[in-house]
Formats: sequence, structure tokens, C-alpha cells
Amino acid sequence: MGYTYLTKEGLKKLQDELKALQRQRRELLEEVERARGLGDLRENAEYHAARERLQHVSRRLADLDAKLTQVQLIDELEVAGDEARIGITVTLRDLQTKDEFRYVLVGSEEADPPNGKLSIESPLGKSLLGKKKGEQFTLTLPNAVIPYLVVDLGRPA
Repeated sequence: MGYTYLTKEGLKKLQDELKALQRQRRELLEEVERARGLGDLRENAEYHAARERLQHVSRRLADLDAKLTQVQLIDELEVAGDEARIGITVTLRDLQTKDEFRYVLVGSEEADPPNGKLSIESPLGKSLLGKKKGEQFTLTLPNAVIPYLVVDLGRPA
């Protein structure tokens, strides 16, 4: 498994989620035990529902635990600001519409394009990697081909 690239903010968010899920898991274990005491488990809907929620929480806990053991903080990476890489802020211009967009390139766990965080694993993020200021490229999607210009690159403020 590769690195989980996160900002400090993203790391705190995942750590908070982990703590909340650990509390929820303890509560669900108690709920399963209470439901088990209600009688025949084959016809005990409360027991089966609690077990299903417990399995879901346990899977997410295992997923988070694996990701948090391989964290690489974006804020601490030594990255040159002269090309698009994780942790770099990229300003793009859609050459068809002339609209400009500004994104910080992040790992998939923190992707939030409406809020300016673009995953390096997304089609646009992959296309951007390695591009330099002033460089043009096209993003080919199933229903469109979009030409872009890299207007600016830099480290987030």
C-alpha cells in the first residue's frame, strides 16, 4: 500500500473520525450484547441490525488505521513549486470557456473540488502532474475534450 497524502488539516479530520468510530464501536458492542440477551438470535432483528452496523464501523476503522499508518504530510514535502505536484496550488484556465480554477493538489482522501482540493488520482489531477506554468494540455473525458492552460503554480499560503 502506498502513502496516504494528507494536509495537517486532513490528518486531524481522519484522526477525529477514528476516535468517533472507536467510541461508536464500543457502543455497538454493548448494543449487540444487549440484543443477544433478548432471545432467539435467528429471529432477533435488533441483534442482526446491530451486528451489521458493527461490521460497517469495523471495516471503516480498519481502513482508517491502514491509511493512518502510511501518512505522508503534504505540508512537509520538499516539492519544487515550478511544476504541478501534490501539495502545489495550480491555477488553470479552460481555454474554451476562459473560466479559471484554482486547486491545491491533494491525495484522494482529501479531495473536495468545490472547495479547491483536487485529487492527484482524478482524471484532471493525473493530467496536471508534471505540468509547468504556461503549459497547455488537453483533458480527454468520455464525452468531452477540454483544453487547459496552466496559468500559475505555487505553494499554498
